[in-house]
Amino acid sequence: CEEDDPVIPELDGIESETVLAAIDSLDKGGRWLAQGVNETNELNSLSESEKAAITNHLYRLAISPDIRCDQETNDLFLDSLRSEGFSTEGIMTVENTYTRVCSDLNYHEAYWVAELTISGIPFPITTINDMHVDAATGRITVYAQNIVNGIIQSPAQVGPGECTVVNGDTVGYHPNAVFLNGSGEEFLEANGSGAWWVKHSWELDGEGYNNWGLNMIEKDYGEGLWVNGILLEDGITMKIGDLDNSHGGGFNLRKPILSNDPITYELERNISQGSGDDPFILNFTCTETKSPFDNLARSCPVLKP
Repeated sequence: CEEDDPVIPELDGIESETVLAAIDSLDKGGRWLAQGVNETNELNSLSESEKAAITNHLYRLAISPDIRCDQETNDLFLDSLRSEGFSTEGIMTVENTYTRVCSDLNYHEAYWVAELTISGIPFPITTINDMHVDAATGRITVYAQNIVNGIIQSPAQVGPGECTVVNGDTVGYHPNAVFLNGSGEEFLEANGSGAWWVKHSWELDGEGYNNWGLNMIEKDYGEGLWVNGILLEDGITMKIGDLDNSHGGGFNLRKPILSNDPITYELERNISQGSGDDPFILNFTCTETKSPFDNLARSCPVLKP
């Protein structure tokens, strides 16, 4: 007689909490995989067995960091989803998760700190750039502060419509400032224990933002300047600024210095033409300080094997 066909056991679905419990607390790539699991489980276009197939795959990547960005393995999995008729939404969720975990843009993601010494100022200026990257959307977000002798120098620690006195001068709310308290949300009023940070956020080759610089400490900040961000041909350097040259063409270049071990970060500021100021470079090093946005720390970027 013929043997019965083998019974293939159905996989149990994985929840994002299971992924988070299995990864190191500093593992941002693992957190993206947990988000991918959560997004998969919220899709109505997938059956429970299809969700289980995807979430088990993402969980396997989470607990096996060495294979997360193996292109052949990931392509084979995507091909299997297509051949088995998984929904476009499901396939796109997996693709976006791969991008968020594996993109070279992640070399920008870190809590970066620079020290700047200026003649006549007895204490160095500490500049913080807490950078967050969503490589799937191209969204880059920077939360920034200047600190002198342990005191936040900019932005002014006041909310919209408020003023304070700094070194004898009246200064107002910085138009790009948001209040962060580690909750994962941004506020426009002081909300709990936290601080005001200047937020600059753009989509590479997409949506720009109205910019007022971190170093501005004014009573009236004026209209600001619309800027955009693009990725240069090297695939790693970002150019952000007045790219259509409508206001003098000033821009910043941001890039991780991959030849350094550990990786450092460079911000080159090219001032608008006719301003009389020279370009300058800030050199940042990475720390594993918790982000003021979500109170989560991240490992410093390292070169892919």
